[in-house]
Amino acid sequence: MMNQALPWLMAIGMGVYQGVNPPVGWLRAVARGLETNSTRAILLSTAALAFGHFLSMIVLLAPVSVVIAVLLADRLSMMTLMQAGSLAGFGLIGFGLYKILRPRHPKFLARISPDRPVRWAFCMGLTHCGSPVMMAPMLINLILVSAWVAAPSTVAPIFGAVLIALAVSAAMAVPLFLTGSAVAIAVVRRFGLRAITRYWVNLDLGWAVMFILMGIMGLTMG
Repeated sequence: MMNQALPWLMAIGMGVYQGVNPPVGWLRAVARGLETNSTRAILLSTAALAFGHFLSMIVLLAPVSVVIAVLLADRLSMMTLMQAGSLAGFGLIGFGLYKILRPRHPKFLARISPDRPVRWAFCMGLTHCGSPVMMAPMLINLILVSAWVAAPSTVAPIFGAVLIALAVSAAMAVPLFLTGSAVAIAVVRRFGLRAITRYWVNLDLGWAVMFILMGIMGLTMG
């Protein structure tokens, strides 16, 4: 199994990356800040985006954690689940290649009202970002490590597995909020809109490459 700290560091790193990414982390918050001239409005906006992203993680990772715990309770071998996590790496690689070939956001996202940031971020996380999918192999590894550390002959209970899923989701959502808020406040209060056109970087391409790298790690996780 991989180092137990590595999945947590990866979740935090992905949250920071998403917070820096304009479409996901702070661009809407900048618009809200310019509209209201309020730092509080910026923080509320980025908090809503982070919460929506958190919910998108939970919707997938919580059921996956329950399934893993149930399978372990039925004494399914840890090696089988480790192999399942490795196979999930193929899915991540495929999704990353898909995002490189088709980097556009799903069209239905544009039809979500701007005053529904939680809903927008939730749909964004499940479709365009795919963060829950990216963390699924890492979640499998964390639950297996937790069960093994507790006692090699026993398994982690369902409650403990769900707590791990919640913690992984929070480990990504909190850095997203902090980073997105910091960037949005800096743009509104210091650098201005001119900085957006001057320093704009296509971070979606890096996100797609990250999927491929995470998939490769998933393949070697066993």
